[in-house]
Amino acid sequence: MPSFTWGPCPTYNDTLPSAIPFPVVCTDFSVPVDWRNPNGEKLTLKVGKIAATTNTSLGSLYVNLGGPGESGIDFLQSSLILAIHNSTGGAFDLVSWDPRGVDFSSSPINCFDDSEASPGSFTFDAWFANMTTLGGLQAPSSGPSAKDVDTFNANVKPWSSVVETLTSECNQKNAAHLTQVGTVAVVQDLVAIADAIGGPQTPINYYGYSYGTVIGAYFINLFPERVGRVVLDGVVNATLSSSAPGYEFFASSISDGDATLQQFLAQCAESGPSGCALASSNSTQSSLNAWINQLIDDAYNFAPLGSGMTSFDIRVLLESTARAPMQWQDMAKTILEARQAISALIPGSNTNNTSGGNSTSMRIKRAHSFFAALPAVPRFTNLVKRSQTAAQSNDNGWSLPTAVLCGDSSAPPFDALDTFNNIVSTSQTVSSIFAPFLVTQPEAVCSGWPYRAVQRYSGPWDAKTIANPIVVIGNTFDPVTPLHMAKELVRTVNSNGKRNAALIQHDGSGHTTLEELSLCTQALVRAYFTDGSLPADTLCGINFLPFPNGTAAAPTQIISSPLTWN
Repeated sequence: MPSFTWGPCPTYNDTLPSAIPFPVVCTDFSVPVDWRNPNGEKLTLKVGKIAATTNTSLGSLYVNLGGPGESGIDFLQSSLILAIHNSTGGAFDLVSWDPRGVDFSSSPINCFDDSEASPGSFTFDAWFANMTTLGGLQAPSSGPSAKDVDTFNANVKPWSSVVETLTSECNQKNAAHLTQVGTVAVVQDLVAIADAIGGPQTPINYYGYSYGTVIGAYFINLFPERVGRVVLDGVVNATLSSSAPGYEFFASSISDGDATLQQFLAQCAESGPSGCALASSNSTQSSLNAWINQLIDDAYNFAPLGSGMTSFDIRVLLESTARAPMQWQDMAKTILEARQAISALIPGSNTNNTSGGNSTSMRIKRAHSFFAALPAVPRFTNLVKRSQTAAQSNDNGWSLPTAVLCGDSSAPPFDALDTFNNIVSTSQTVSSIFAPFLVTQPEAVCSGWPYRAVQRYSGPWDAKTIANPIVVIGNTFDPVTPLHMAKELVRTVNSNGKRNAALIQHDGSGHTTLEELSLCTQALVRAYFTDGSLPADTLCGINFLPFPNGTAAAPTQIISSPLTWN
C-alpha cells in the first residue's frame, strides 16, 4: 500500500471565493491509464486533504463537486467546502482530488489552443461563438414558428462541420487519453485512493454533488460492498446519461427549469424595488413574467444575429440566473442591463443607455461587449471561482465534460438533425426558454463524437447488495437536476424490498443545496454521517432568502416528516 507525502497545494493565485480557516495539504497519486491493464502506463492524480477539526477523526470523507471537470483541489480551498464541514461537524478528514483529465492531474483534456496563440489557431472563444451562432435557436417567447424551425434546420450541415472540427482537434491533442476518462475509471481511481488512505476493503464515505452523483451511482453499483455513508446531492440520472442520446437526457434535466425561473420572479416581486432591480412597487410574479417574455421578444425582433444579444443569448442568461439563487440580486441587475442594451436597438426607443454614441453600430458594440462577458457554463458545474482567464477555464471546462459525457454513453447512433429536432420539440413541449440552451452543452456534440470510454457501465442501478443505506437530496426547484431524478434514484435503490435510500427534499431553488442553506438538511446529514442515523424521508425548509425584504420568513424547521411522495 503506497504511503503519501503531503505538502502544499497548487492554487489559482488569490482569487478563490474566500480564505478558509483550515490548512489544506496535497499529494500525488499514481493510477493506471487503463484499469484493464493495471501494470501498464500510469497517470498522476492530484489529491488534497483537510484534516478533521474534532479531537478524533471518524475517517475520510471523499468529496466530488461535479462537472465533470471540477477541480477537487480548488474545492478544498474555496469557501464552498464549509458546507461539507458544517454538515459533518468537522468529524471527518475531507479528501478530494482532481479526477483524470482535470486541471492539476496529469494529462488534462484540452482540445483548444491557448487564447494567446497565433491568429488562426483553434481557440475556445471562436469555436464556441461559431457553434452557438449556428445552433442557437432564435424564437419568440411563445416558441419557434415554422419559419424559425426552417431557418434553424438550414444550419444543420454547417453546425455538423463545426462539431467535426472539434472532434478532430480533440483527437490530435489528446488521442492517448480521450477514451480513458470515463466514469467507470474515475470510480476505480476513487476506490484506489481510499484503499491507499484507509486500507483495502474499508468502507468508503462519499459526498457527491451534481455529476458527482453519477460517480456515486456508479460507485454504489460497481462496489456495493464498499459503501459506507454516502450522500448524493443534486442527482443526475445515470440511467439516462449512460444509455440515452444526449438530447433526450438534456430534455429530462430541464423539466423544472421554468418553475425555478418563476421562483426567481416571485421572490423578486415580493422583495420589491429596494431589493430586486427588476421590480417596481406594484410588480407581481405575473407582471415580471410578462416583462421577461417581452425582453425575449424584443431581442428576437431587433437584435441582429451575431450581436451576442439575440433571443437565444437572453435564454442563456436566464438559465444562468435560475441555477444560482446566491447571485439572484446581481443577476437581476444584469438582466436589467440586458433590457437597456436591447432597448437601444429598437427604432425610436428613448433609452438612457446612450453613453458613448447613439448610432446603432455603437449600441450593438456596447451590448455585444456586455454579453461577451457572460461565461459558457456546462450544466453540471458548480462554479469554483478561479484566477484563470475565461478562455483557459472554458478550455478544460468544456473539453473534459464532452469526453466524459459522450464517452460514457452507449446510446445508439444519432446525428445532428436528431439533436436539432429535439431542441425544437423540447421547446414546444418542455420549455421554450431552456430548450435552446442545449447547444451550449457538451451533450449537444455527442452526435459527432466518435470516442467512447474503454470501460462503460449501463446498469443495473438498484445497488442490490449495498452494504449500507445512502441519503439522496433533491431541491424542490432545480433547473439542472430536477427533483424527479432524486426520487427515481431512491425508488430504484429501494426496489429490492429493503430501505436502502432516504430522500431529503430540500425546499429551495437552484442547483444543489450549495445554493440555499437549510439547517434542517444540514442537521439530518450531520446525524447520518456522524452516527449513521438514516433519516425518514423529509421535506426540509430553507434558511436563505435570495432577496432582502421578503415578507415570508424562511422556515427553520422540518416541514414534513415522514414525507409521503412515492
